[in-house]
Amino acid sequence: MKKFLPVFALVVVCGCQQEVTIPTAQELIANRPLLKEWQTKCDTGKYGHLTADQKARYCSTTQEATISVTEAAAAQSAIDFYNANTKRK
Repeated sequence: MKKFLPVFALVVVCGCQQEVTIPTAQELIANRPLLKEWQTKCDTGKYGHLTADQKARYCSTTQEATISVTEAAAAQSAIDFYNANTKRK
């Protein structure tokens, strides 16, 4: 019985740990509140203190999505500026 107690404790501890599901860049782009949540986690929150390797694993899709959203906003701004200056009023 004494031999099985440490093994049992290890199994219980390992079984209780939850694996983090990292959203893809496309999921983050489609769901802006989720993107904002993950940006907060990666910048200052839960994953902000990780080493570079670990942070890259958890936050790379967040960075990709942030860049894509920023580029899309810049493109839309350029389109709006062009349309405002070329259409007759």
